[in-house]
Amino acid sequence: MKKQFLLTLWIVLIVNWLIWLGFYYFNNNFTVLYYWWNHSSTWWIALNKKETVITQHITKTYNITNLQSQVINTVKNVWDSVVSIVISKNLNVYYYSDPFSLKPYVERKEKKIWWGSGIIVSRDWYILTNKHVVSDLNADYSVVTKNWNIYKVDKIRTDPVLDLAIIHVINPNWTETYDLKPAKIINFDAKVSVGEFVLAIWNPFAEYSNTVTFGILSAKWRKLENNNGSLYVWLYQTDTAINPWNSWWPLIDLAGQVIGVNTAITAQWWGIWFSIPINQSFVNAMLKSIQKYGVIKRPLLWVWVIQLNKTIAKQYKLDRYTWVFVQKVIKNSPAFVAWIKKWDIILQVDWVKISQDKPLIYTLFTHNIWDKVELLIDRKWKLFKKEITLFEF
Repeated sequence: MKKQFLLTLWIVLIVNWLIWLGFYYFNNNFTVLYYWWNHSSTWWIALNKKETVITQHITKTYNITNLQSQVINTVKNVWDSVVSIVISKNLNVYYYSDPFSLKPYVERKEKKIWWGSGIIVSRDWYILTNKHVVSDLNADYSVVTKNWNIYKVDKIRTDPVLDLAIIHVINPNWTETYDLKPAKIINFDAKVSVGEFVLAIWNPFAEYSNTVTFGILSAKWRKLENNNGSLYVWLYQTDTAINPWNSWWPLIDLAGQVIGVNTAITAQWWGIWFSIPINQSFVNAMLKSIQKYGVIKRPLLWVWVIQLNKTIAKQYKLDRYTWVFVQKVIKNSPAFVAWIKKWDIILQVDWVKISQDKPLIYTLFTHNIWDKVELLIDRKWKLFKKEITLFEF
């Protein structure tokens, strides 16, 4: 019996010694041996912890590499859809025949006074830009693509509400164009989130051309003071570097989709820029209006509304504050005829729920004038639907 006990003890010691050597050989880590020898109950935890750290390190390295490749591919795919807008104007140029001449010789010459930018939105030669880029009625405009092909701007349509415009270009030689590549624009039902990566690119005829900037979407639904007749509401805020040369270029997500048109730069703060949200339905409505009426016409309900906030929602004992209150109904308007009343709450337009991601004004702007839409209305906690015809702004 004693010999069997000693033999068993020797076998256990030899097995433990072999296990100890095995861990030492395969892990080459005295920390694991320390846990195995002094904390036999926790040695598996130590091993699992080490494996987890290694896995996280590999994952982070892979994601960073993938992000860089994604940015590079996005720039390549979108760059062909971005164009430069050259603004020319006849200006008086003064020349002096001699240093002592008091009456200069005046000659009127066409000069390039500014450079803007735009994004191709249709193969029918339509380009989206900002309204303030093409606001000079006495200037001539031309478009230059990335391939240095030049097109003449023959028609300009401006948005009556937002700082947007659509220009139409023609080929001076009246030959077919091969380099007008429309940009991919985000769908109406897609969600844009704060914190996601965004890009801005430009290549105008100016210093630091062919530049790409990269950052994040910093915030949503900002409002700016009206200073040029346009409405600046529900804007995206971004820290992606935007300057006078690319303030009219698209804001792009990593999928290569245009989510906004850069529109404004803050004068008080560094690193804060703003972009007008757009989507494919929004742009389609603009193009449809141009094709049907020759101009951009925006539809409205012909009611004054106010956005619910926490204070108003609490006052009316509402659990949400993303809807809108009807503050006033224009007399003899379609809303008036449809018996929409003051303090009605508009919950939906057709199938779209009014929210911060789908504000009323941008939801309406995916439609055209004279379209019929169905509103879901809450009146004193009773729900009902009303069909209404959209009038022109």
